[in-house]
Amino acid sequence: MTIRITCLLKRAPNMTHEQFSEHWSKNHAHIFTNLDAVKKNLVRYNQFHVLPQYNETFESMGLPIAPFDGAAEFYVEKLDNLLALFGDEQYQKNAIPDEKNFLDRNSVQIMIGEDKVDFRPSKR
Repeated sequence: MTIRITCLLKRAPNMTHEQFSEHWSKNHAHIFTNLDAVKKNLVRYNQFHVLPQYNETFESMGLPIAPFDGAAEFYVEKLDNLLALFGDEQYQKNAIPDEKNFLDRNSVQIMIGEDKVDFRPSKR
């Protein structure tokens, strides 16, 4: 069983959504994915970037929009792998300081679970 940890993210207060998305997808992704602890401990890493231009459509339908700018998804074989990554010296030295450049770390919310249904319709 693969465990997925989803971290709901908000941008730093001094950034636009576009600046947040740009820094996270380029600068931070480069730092993070090049860490040995990431390569050793993660099965998969994914960044989900919110498309704010579509929020108004759903708001006009009376649907609430979650107040986040993105979600980081970490896939691991066991939770200890993620804990090892977060405790890694290079992660602490390189990734965390960069997070302060684009991320409101105090607002991060976490969900831990597993995928139960993976529906992929066949192409016609």
